[in-house]
Amino acid sequence: MTETCYAKGQKVILVTSQIKNGRWLCKFSIPGFSHLDGSRHDQVASKGHKTEWEARTDAFQRAKLFLDGTPPAGTPS
Repeated sequence: MTETCYAKGQKVILVTSQIKNGRWLCKFSIPGFSHLDGSRHDQVASKGHKTEWEARTDAFQRAKLFLDGTPPAGTPS
């Protein structure tokens, strides 16, 4: 499922997917930025989120941190 949100005047596209164990993953993209949301790999390692809402909320928070210039936790600097 794809959802469009806005943060700091920027369009943020959230893409959620459900994995085989019933958990949810979500990655974000921001048009005009070449950033790849590497945190999705962290979600896979932790087996994803229990709900689609939790996955989307987490991805949106990571996107806002990216726009603030703060690397998300677990991101190499």
